[in-house]
Amino acid sequence: MVSVVRCWKAEYQKCKHSILLYMHSMIPIICAAIFAGYYHISRWELAAKISAYLEVLAVAFPFLIGIIVGLVVQIENQAGHYQLLLGTIPSRMATYIGKLGFLMICAFGATFLALGTFAALYRDAPASLYLKAWILLLITMLPIYLIHLFVGMSFGKGASMGLGIAGSLIAALMITGLGDATWKYIPWAWGVRAMDYTVLAWDSPQLYAQVKTDFFSGMIISVCCTVCLLIASLVWFHGWEGGKNSE
Repeated sequence: MVSVVRCWKAEYQKCKHSILLYMHSMIPIICAAIFAGYYHISRWELAAKISAYLEVLAVAFPFLIGIIVGLVVQIENQAGHYQLLLGTIPSRMATYIGKLGFLMICAFGATFLALGTFAALYRDAPASLYLKAWILLLITMLPIYLIHLFVGMSFGKGASMGLGIAGSLIAALMITGLGDATWKYIPWAWGVRAMDYTVLAWDSPQLYAQVKTDFFSGMIISVCCTVCLLIASLVWFHGWEGGKNSE
């Protein structure tokens, strides 16, 4: 645990002068303010407004994760071609968990700002709805980070960013009927579908009762896949010796 905390501190020192912290703080606040301001003058139904905002967050996060992980990989590459990452902490597991934990702490703060700012400016929905959405967003973001860390460290910053763009496009497609039968098995669909079910449970409990089995089965699959991805990532990182030198 001490080694993991040291990794968190090291990650913060490496990133505090970069754009990463500003991305996690300013972008959520600005986006929440824009949506809340627009909703105050629009004539959409309340459930449609909340659903649209949560869907936008879930669709945007894969793209942002691709950029964030790409920048993290670039920082590590510039710092002696990953030597600080590979040589500062004796435990490879602690190093990887420390980096993943730091990214999730940043995601924790970013989602809190995105939902908290929106909830403060647009108070027509209960806080419990935003709390449930916040928890589900964090759960569904973890596998995306795991995938991007592998891709970014193995193939470079450009690969992570390209995958982020593709992931957001996939997430957007999964909102439509194309995702009805396949969303449970696609990591980029878990977040956006979880947001839809969250709003449905609040707005139409009777309709949600008819489809909640589909939601629960999808979440069980996502959690199981996330555990498998985490184990596979730890095994991979244990034998990893540095990624591509290209930016």
